[in-house]
Amino acid sequence: MNNLNRTGNTASQANTESLHQFMLDYKKLLFDVLRYWWLFALSILLALGVTYTIHRYSTPIYRASGTLLIEERGAEVPQNNMMEGFGLTPGQRNLDNQIAVLTSRDIVRKTIDQLDFHVSYVAEGRLKDTELYPSSPFTVIFDSAANQLLNIPIYLEPVDDNHFSLTINAIGISTINYQKGTIQQAFGNIDFKHQYAYGQWIDSPYFKIKIENSGIRPTDDKTYFFIFNDPDKLTNQYSSLLKATKGGENSSIVNISVTGPNHHKNINFLRALSQVFINANLEKKNQIATNTIRFIEEQLLVISDSLALKGNQLSSFRTKNRMQDVSSEAQLLFTRIQELNNTMSEQLLIKNYYQYLSNYFSNDSILTKGLAPATYKVENPIISNQINTILTLNNERLTLEGERNPFREELDKQIIVARNTLLEAIRNQSGIITRTLERLKQEQTLIEQRLHLLPETERQMLGMERQFDLNNEVYTFLLRKRSEAQIQKASNTSDHSVLETPQFTGQVSPQTGANNQKALFIGILLPLLFVILKQLLNTRITSSDEVEKLTSVPLIGHVMHNHKGETNVVLHHPRSVITETFRRVRSRLEYMTADKSTSIIAVSSSMPGEGKTFCALNLAAVFALAGKKTVLVGFDMRKPGLNKILDFEGKTGLSQYLINNARLDDIIHHSEQPYLDFVPSGEIPPNPSELIGSKKTDELFKDLRKRYDVIILDTPPMGVVADAYLLARKADTLIFLARQNFTIRPAFVQTIRQMTEEGVTNIGILFNDIHVNKGKKGFRYGYGYGYGYGYGYGYGYGHGYYED
Repeated sequence: MNNLNRTGNTASQANTESLHQFMLDYKKLLFDVLRYWWLFALSILLALGVTYTIHRYSTPIYRASGTLLIEERGAEVPQNNMMEGFGLTPGQRNLDNQIAVLTSRDIVRKTIDQLDFHVSYVAEGRLKDTELYPSSPFTVIFDSAANQLLNIPIYLEPVDDNHFSLTINAIGISTINYQKGTIQQAFGNIDFKHQYAYGQWIDSPYFKIKIENSGIRPTDDKTYFFIFNDPDKLTNQYSSLLKATKGGENSSIVNISVTGPNHHKNINFLRALSQVFINANLEKKNQIATNTIRFIEEQLLVISDSLALKGNQLSSFRTKNRMQDVSSEAQLLFTRIQELNNTMSEQLLIKNYYQYLSNYFSNDSILTKGLAPATYKVENPIISNQINTILTLNNERLTLEGERNPFREELDKQIIVARNTLLEAIRNQSGIITRTLERLKQEQTLIEQRLHLLPETERQMLGMERQFDLNNEVYTFLLRKRSEAQIQKASNTSDHSVLETPQFTGQVSPQTGANNQKALFIGILLPLLFVILKQLLNTRITSSDEVEKLTSVPLIGHVMHNHKGETNVVLHHPRSVITETFRRVRSRLEYMTADKSTSIIAVSSSMPGEGKTFCALNLAAVFALAGKKTVLVGFDMRKPGLNKILDFEGKTGLSQYLINNARLDDIIHHSEQPYLDFVPSGEIPPNPSELIGSKKTDELFKDLRKRYDVIILDTPPMGVVADAYLLARKADTLIFLARQNFTIRPAFVQTIRQMTEEGVTNIGILFNDIHVNKGKKGFRYGYGYGYGYGYGYGYGYGHGYYED
């Protein structure tokens, strides 16, 4: 069980040590922030300066936005249910399709072609260039049929009010023909500079343009240039910047926006885009009416020729035979034949339309083009429904991008199935019309046989009138149908409209307010991180508060930094602040060893250089100052600091006594201070641990207890050698030193833990070498917080009590 407890304690102490590797003292952190206020001020100014520079020389990006109302006022058509599994209603699918059309590359390209974006006018700056749109001091008029230099700056410099010079310097060029849409690549260098007159056509191998002066002056100190842009690149640029989103869950409103460095261009682009999109919708609706009119006009061409021919024949026959009318029987037969011919003509027209539909939908190109067949009144609902289904599926298919799109492949399959069903229905209906025509021809033959019984002249005239009236009826019918289609086309309106005109809606970047806030935050954060990391990465003990957090061993006193120059400050400056701190420690030690007539006090630390000898000497001096017989024994025989301080080099000391080469009286040296004696370390022995652990040491302590009231032991560092542990067991109390900004925190914690495990008790910690700054109201620690010893008066006041 004891082993388990020790194991648990060891693990707990190890965890404590690892936690103490990085300690954050919030009180000290606050004073560190106040101490490094200048670093925060400098960091904030630098961060705000960098942000200002970025804002000053970066190109701002603006946003323009508008709103479109997407409606569907066409005839109700059956909707495909392919997307129902994804929770989309037909209205939502249609809105998605319209958004896809609105943001498609074709619509954007048509918009670019309608705008004056082909030439960019730029004023060159030292760090950034400024585009001059929509107002420029000069205008470039170019011949769209000629080749123009592409994407190369052409610098313009005014010479006088009537002349200017053009300069081009480039390596490798390309030209574009805007009319043909072709780009030609060329290699080689251009070093071009010529002078021209305003308004003069300039025809060179690189461009064909003329420059109109609209405000440029020879005294302008700005440098201007212009660039011919590639429409394809502009299309790609605006396609990536254009955004279209739904206005709501059940709304048919679409919000459109575009971002760019010139807000005038953004607004003009959105306005043109809205108009192109509305016109494209109207053009699509008019395309069906246009195809219908074209179909009727083709039929009219055939009928009009036949009508004119039959009219001339009938007129000549009447003139030749002096015959203007026929008998009532002939008229009755003629009327019946005319009715049959009208019916047969209508059936033939429908059959021709069915043949047109069959040819139109038989081609496999229906999967690669937009469909807009001519319309004609069809009695068969299957054919009408299948045509509407194919058109709806084709519209959805054209809005999907990518040949490998699974939805597009599914739509292709459905279009093929609907196409095959339509063709089969057309074949069946064409067969019915063929049989109807055969029946009508048989009835026509019977009536014609009755007409043969009439006189020859009357029969011939009746036939001519019948053919003329038939062609006239068909021609009139087609004229009426064409007028109806033209009226329908003229009355068409777009399904979409602009709800809110595009306008400027703000700057996207740089965001001045947000960036300034970020700069302020970074300006505070960076020095704060520096202060925190400086504290976390500092492994040395910096304050007495930190000592109290690291261990539960009591803190018995504080020793200020020695500015006096003497080692024995107590002897030479009995009224100094340092002497008072040692008096305070003396009081605590007297309390800790009150049950001892002669107390043995060992002074040690975790590592060399923490002031053990200095503190041991002054502790011995302060006890002697109180009238107690005190001896200071130099037990640090490996690196005897006491010998150097008191000039005991080469004198008989402790090491000779422990090997029986000297008597006790031989090693005791009296000092100039009453009641204070010293036992130097003597010569450095090869086996100090064995000497300290010998019976001779116990004999030494026994004899010293008889002669002195207080025995101070100057020991080696406990974190380095084991000598101090042997002495700590023999001492009545142990003073363990921690030096400000010197003692390493892990070594301190580890040594305290080892002492506890070794059974060393009655320990007191003395915080040594505290650096203080004298402020306006007293002494303060170097880290900025004050300390008082509880004497009832502070160091900043009462100058008559202490030395400065």
